[in-house]
Amino acid sequence: MSDKPTLNRFPLFGLFAHRAALRMGHSERAGRLLGYSTAVLYAIFKAKAQKQKESTDEKAKKKMPAEAKKAKTGTVEFGGKEFTVIYDDAKHLRKTVVGHEIQEPEKYESQVEGKFSDDWHDRLAKAFDKYLEPHKPKELNTGNTLYELYKAWRDECKVGFNRVDLEKLVQWLEEH
Repeated sequence: MSDKPTLNRFPLFGLFAHRAALRMGHSERAGRLLGYSTAVLYAIFKAKAQKQKESTDEKAKKKMPAEAKKAKTGTVEFGGKEFTVIYDDAKHLRKTVVGHEIQEPEKYESQVEGKFSDDWHDRLAKAFDKYLEPHKPKELNTGNTLYELYKAWRDECKVGFNRVDLEKLVQWLEEH
């Protein structure tokens, strides 16, 4: 087994989307929420694609959570995808609805930030910021640009099925 530091792609995509949200002008809290929610959304896309390969059975559509039905909701476009969002009374983005479940920014701490060891979260946050810097916020929010930028480093730095070599990733980001 390799001694190289690696990490599952989910938290890396969550961190990447978080940094993109900040680049687009979102607050830290909203950035964490959108970062985590984007990673969840793409994990759902991947799971659905896998299920379609395995089965053609159609399940009944899931219903919107009761909290979302009662709350002040709207939509936010982020990374070329439209998210159903829940606002507080001051019209701050507080939660998203992804996969028919309520997502909260606090999940970022355990499901994204908490997955990094040592100083990797901060090192990669800085590297992602530099990588995203040449891209205007509007560009990051258009079509599949955000996903394509993620996919480029993901594919170049992958090791094994679902992991990324962190040292290779930092080097790749510096070069690009």
